[in-house]
Amino acid sequence: MQELTSKKINLATKNMDKYEELRNILDNFDLDLRVVDLKGTEIQAFSVLSVAEQSAKEISTRTDEAFIVEDSGVYINSLYGFPGPYSAFVYKTIGLGGIVRLLKNREDKTAEFHSAIVYGDKGKVVKSFIGICEGNISTNLQGDQGFGYDPIFTPKGKNKTFAEMSLSEKNQISHRSKAARTFAEWLEKNQ
Repeated sequence: MQELTSKKINLATKNMDKYEELRNILDNFDLDLRVVDLKGTEIQAFSVLSVAEQSAKEISTRTDEAFIVEDSGVYINSLYGFPGPYSAFVYKTIGLGGIVRLLKNREDKTAEFHSAIVYGDKGKVVKSFIGICEGNISTNLQGDQGFGYDPIFTPKGKNKTFAEMSLSEKNQISHRSKAARTFAEWLEKNQ
């Protein structure tokens, strides 16, 4: 019988905060996550899954090694899903303050954080995984942990934002952890 060793998985990203979150989750599954600069083109689409799948298709033509692409976005219900897959661009241009101003006079502040992970290996895109965390957008920035939208996203059933949570606490309930766990569990069963 072959001895089990950690499976090396390349994460196509330049975002070290994303890497830290995913590494923290995947370490529990005996996966050795490495950062590689293989990012594919981010297409314009309404779904983070479509963006991640297109990126993975491009990456699969450039490597035979196992890799994952992760894309995420916050979908605000009263803004018809905006910013969704444009979350990084919106964050860089109008920032959290801009989102808060857009929501200030709206009653409905519900939102969903979506994460899409696409796994590829041996030059092929193999499978996609989705994680969703429901919650609300806070009109006050709260906390100094995490990154991106964490200071304004309060998960459903919680009384603090992701930015007020420790990494391990966030990784119990976040959109990214749901997608990553689903991926890791599937990989364990299908290796």
